[in-house]
Amino acid sequence: MSFSTHPDAWLAEVMRRPVFRVDGSGSAESLATPPGFYFAKVASDRVADVRALERRGFGVVDVNVTFELQRAVAGSSEVTVGLLADGEADAVLAIAGSAFRYSRFHLDPEVGAELAHHVKREWIRNYVRGVRGDGLLVARLAGKPVGFLAPLVANGTAVIDLVAVATEAHGRGVGTALVAAFCARYPSLPRVVGTQVANVPSIRLYTKLGFALARSQYILHLHA
Repeated sequence: MSFSTHPDAWLAEVMRRPVFRVDGSGSAESLATPPGFYFAKVASDRVADVRALERRGFGVVDVNVTFELQRAVAGSSEVTVGLLADGEADAVLAIAGSAFRYSRFHLDPEVGAELAHHVKREWIRNYVRGVRGDGLLVARLAGKPVGFLAPLVANGTAVIDLVAVATEAHGRGVGTALVAAFCARYPSLPRVVGTQVANVPSIRLYTKLGFALARSQYILHLHA
């Protein structure tokens, strides 16, 4: 077997450069890498594949961990959560474009914070436009949007695609309220969330709420 490349049209448009997802296993010597941005997600027990990609110039930027919910989650009485309402899009996009610190784009020094924020903002814009996911959950304090959770359903599993809380609302139970609303929305489905090993606050929150580690993978980037 060998690795192969597949264009990512949406990310290419957002990053304004050719973008390719790399799949496969085995030898990477014949992998063609014309100018562009490449990314690969490799299970953490496939060390030989990581080394094969590193020999082609890829570098590990993130270790992604996926957690699966094991029990019910209770929300906060102070925080209300509901679907995105009229007039809230700008506030939600402002949070998406400023709240993230540990995504694979933010952790990659060759991407830069400005572009990394832009990627996340445009990701959530797809939820606002209704072209990705299953609606957008918005957390509010005193009627003001202070966080969001972007859910999607794939292969019979409910997934927290992205979740963020405004900096000024940290420590107010916003993340817990969002996760509780997500769990209540999909009571009969397995519920999972992915995050980065570097994102210690999120890992602490998810384990506190009853999520258990299910799998892990290396994320590798190449800027050719």
